[in-house]
Amino acid sequence: MRKSIRAFTDELVPVALVQSLVLAANRAPSSKNTQPWKLILVQGNALENLRADYMAAFNSGKAPAFEYKYSLDPLPEAFKKRATDLGKAFLTHKGIAREDKEKRKEHDGENYRFFGAKQVFFLAMNKGEYGQGTFLDCGLFLQALITELHNKGLGCCPQYSVMAYPDLLHKHIPNSENLLFLLALPFGYPKADSVVNAFESEREPLDVFFRVVE
Repeated sequence: MRKSIRAFTDELVPVALVQSLVLAANRAPSSKNTQPWKLILVQGNALENLRADYMAAFNSGKAPAFEYKYSLDPLPEAFKKRATDLGKAFLTHKGIAREDKEKRKEHDGENYRFFGAKQVFFLAMNKGEYGQGTFLDCGLFLQALITELHNKGLGCCPQYSVMAYPDLLHKHIPNSENLLFLLALPFGYPKADSVVNAFESEREPLDVFFRVVE
């Protein structure tokens, strides 16, 4: 069963394995075989430099500058409740009290250090070459990639939050000026006996989202 992994070992996933799972994910369907996705792996010094700039931006209170809107604002009530319930459950799981502002900021900051992962995929597509369906195509590719990672015993955690600073992505990823970054995917070998990795989010029962018409 797939779940989000937020603590990784320092072991790098070998290049051959990375390439094989990316090639497998590239069999994802897309409208008219357009394959609009772009995938960039950032690791080594490039990732450490990016991580340092991200943490500096987060700690300074730099204002987010998202280049696309992920969700409705405000969220529909049912979505809002699920999001709120998740946040409360995760903080409780980590033993962070609601009033502990320092720990909560540290918790939030984990996002902007990519959970300490040694390798991060960035999913993107070309600016000006997409419609609503293109996001769906990229989502199909993303899910295929996540499934491949899971099947190889690896873990990951999709992140929209770090799209807050696209200027830093363009700064540290060469030849990316014409890319719209969609999401970050820190990945690697899950750290054993990690408290944070033991957390599992709740899911709605079948009758909430599924029905049969015959």
